[in-house]
Amino acid sequence: MNINTNLFTPKPGRKKKSSETPAPNCTVPKSRKLDAKQDFPQLTMPFEGFREPLSQKQLTDLLLFACLGKKYDLQQPEWCHLCHQKKLSGVNVTVLEGFTQLHFYRYYVQFKNLRKRYNIRHSFSPSPGSISSEILKAELASSKSASPLQDENSCVPKKDLECQESADLSAHPIICKYGTKTQGLTSYLLSAEEMARNAYPLKGSPTCQSFLPTQTDEQVADSSPLYGLDCEMCETACGAELTRVSLVDSEGCCVLDELVKPENPILNYVTRFSGITKAMLMPVKTRLKDVQVQVIKALPRDAVLVGHSLENDLHALKLIHPHVIDTSLLYQKECGRKFKLKFLAKAVLNRQIQNGKMNGHNPTEDAVAALELAQYFISKGPKKVAKLDLDGQWMRCQAGKAIAVNGAVNGQHTDYVRFADAMKAAGLSGVHICKAAGNDKDLFTEMWNTIICSSDQEVLSSSQCELPSHFLSIVEFSSLAEHTGTLSDTCLDEHFQKMLVQLRDMCTVYAGPLPKCYREKSVRRLFQHCGPIQHIRILDGMWRAHAEIVFEMLEGAHLAVDTLNGYELDGYPIKVQKPVKESTLDLEVALKKLESDVLNSNVIYIMGIPKTTLCPDFTQFGPAEGVILPKKTSPGKRRKDAFIKYENVESLKAGPNSSVELNGNKLRSCKALTPCHLSSWTSHTKQTSAECASTATSAVRQEQGASGQLPWEAKMKKLVRKLDKKLGKLFQSLPDKTLSVVLLPGQKRAGLDVEGLCLMGIKGDSCE
Repeated sequence: MNINTNLFTPKPGRKKKSSETPAPNCTVPKSRKLDAKQDFPQLTMPFEGFREPLSQKQLTDLLLFACLGKKYDLQQPEWCHLCHQKKLSGVNVTVLEGFTQLHFYRYYVQFKNLRKRYNIRHSFSPSPGSISSEILKAELASSKSASPLQDENSCVPKKDLECQESADLSAHPIICKYGTKTQGLTSYLLSAEEMARNAYPLKGSPTCQSFLPTQTDEQVADSSPLYGLDCEMCETACGAELTRVSLVDSEGCCVLDELVKPENPILNYVTRFSGITKAMLMPVKTRLKDVQVQVIKALPRDAVLVGHSLENDLHALKLIHPHVIDTSLLYQKECGRKFKLKFLAKAVLNRQIQNGKMNGHNPTEDAVAALELAQYFISKGPKKVAKLDLDGQWMRCQAGKAIAVNGAVNGQHTDYVRFADAMKAAGLSGVHICKAAGNDKDLFTEMWNTIICSSDQEVLSSSQCELPSHFLSIVEFSSLAEHTGTLSDTCLDEHFQKMLVQLRDMCTVYAGPLPKCYREKSVRRLFQHCGPIQHIRILDGMWRAHAEIVFEMLEGAHLAVDTLNGYELDGYPIKVQKPVKESTLDLEVALKKLESDVLNSNVIYIMGIPKTTLCPDFTQFGPAEGVILPKKTSPGKRRKDAFIKYENVESLKAGPNSSVELNGNKLRSCKALTPCHLSSWTSHTKQTSAECASTATSAVRQEQGASGQLPWEAKMKKLVRKLDKKLGKLFQSLPDKTLSVVLLPGQKRAGLDVEGLCLMGIKGDSCE
């Protein structure tokens, strides 16, 4: 949207009575910040920030600043302003998997908590990758400092590798689990319960029905051979898929190293980590089923597989193996978190791995490292490992990285530090709460306290317990993804089209009867005084013609009914009315809710601004905060409508009820219904309502059972109401001064891109 800032006099977003709702999403001038609560954080946003959808990077920049801004001298994000960042008590990101901006406005009435609790709402560009993964692997710019701790490969002082005999090890997590005596390898195998808790593929699991079991004995012995396994994956249209597998025997000799071509189109080769490029996979003919046979054939019946977070590798291979040693769980960290394989190789084996930079990891090297880590643990015993003080070494590593980050402000050579590493160095904890999703499990959650849940209700329960004790939390609800998981892409596209039709019906009016020879051009000339028109269709009735007019904005349809109903054409009055159909039965309820939306407080819609006047004097109604000119939907056409935001409700009441003329032009106005981040309600549909309705017919027929009922809408409304209640309870469990972000990530698929929605607010400020 285009903004006229001459009339823009922003106010701080402090909490007011409902009759004087604070201006949402406005910039707070420095001179007025002192009037707000001195110790309370505030998130504000300028109007011009709504011109383009919010990107994943912009959202991540805000999260980085909110968590680490003052500690690491990070700059304020350019698109918003977070005041009193140091006063934040926490940051929560809640992701509603499968939901889009279209879902939010189609089921707007059902999203009671979401639309009332958050004073910033912004369109979000969908990303093909995992939102939580993108956040966790984000990097902060740092610098090469003179500190001997700044390089991860040299961050472990030699003296720290020596045993610390005097240390009290009784409370060490490794000692608590395994005791102090040296034992055989069978003592370190994961139990069935541990494998289930860590999302390993298991026989009988509903999500592993297509997985192949290895040919293994029921029991193994301390003399059974160890085999190291590591895989590399890429991102495809169906999630993470295998691209390379390496298997080494107990001597560290490679018995299998194979490239694999995924079955689905590759979206991201993740070359930085996997080392896989398009050129490498171009000539490859090997598929997943081929390497499954090779792995099964290479393993003896009593083999024990060793790996680091091995569940990801087995999911990628779609194999089930019951006897495993996981080095990420074997070398336990405090609070159950996991060490990186690279760190363990250096701290325990004094070996540097994963130094390929942009060439990615070598899976054979990683498989050997995991194998030797397991062999070291088995041969030396848990007491020896506990004395290495791995937690202390890790903390010194992170301290070195913190020094490197702080050195960046002095203009030194720039390097990068992961968000999770910087959080740990700053002494801030994080938790990731989600539903188990097989090989979609985030590859970076070894840095966090990850809680895998079996349902959305369990996600809520875990969140209510865990969120107050962690500074950063990422919570994922997957009820919609489960609800639509059995539908084909074609059926999903038809349901999206059906929702678009229903939103389009909200912007539609019917006018008639029309005089003879009164055609589309004449109808457009009359109705364009109410708002920009997206489509007009002349309907030939039995006696007289009628017109279907689809406006781009809800306000246009509202003004047409309000000002043109009863208008005389050739001496005959015409009737202008909204369509009466299933999708518009609760239209009036939705319109009332939109009028009271926090984003529309003190905002009116004006139509008919003269060509020579882009910034008319609307201050006759009272002091105005800003004028928003909606974004052009067609090049070369000037918009004659605008949104005006006033400072108080008295001005709002005076504006819509006054008949205003400006330079001889009559202005039509009404209470704003469209949130400022939306440029149009009908921009996604170019077909007529009848054509759009026909495209959704097959989906409707599929849903229609023998009873003749249409359960989809009823099920969706029930699902949204339940989820919205969970979101309300989750919000209540957050401590005051918590930055709360709710993300409807949108969907990006072949032939259909649906924008997401990002809602933001700080609990205890203006978001309640």
